[in-house]
Amino acid sequence: MNENDDPVRTGATIKALREAYGWKLGKFAVAVGTTHPHLSNIESGRKRCTPEMARRIADTLGVPLAAITTSFSVEEVA
Repeated sequence: MNENDDPVRTGATIKALREAYGWKLGKFAVAVGTTHPHLSNIESGRKRCTPEMARRIADTLGVPLAAITTSFSVEEVA
């Protein structure tokens, strides 16, 4: 993650991927080592996603880190 990443876009991407993979917010928060409210704040763009959290999220979802941390489209990253 860098300072140019948009926290709202990043959060929306995380939420969309989480839901696409069938994870409920509470269970996913536990799986990535955070709390339900903290993850909710990340997904809504109220909190920035740290590089460490982004890595844990990507690893848990089984997606490349770039899928959630860059402003490139999925086609550009894949």
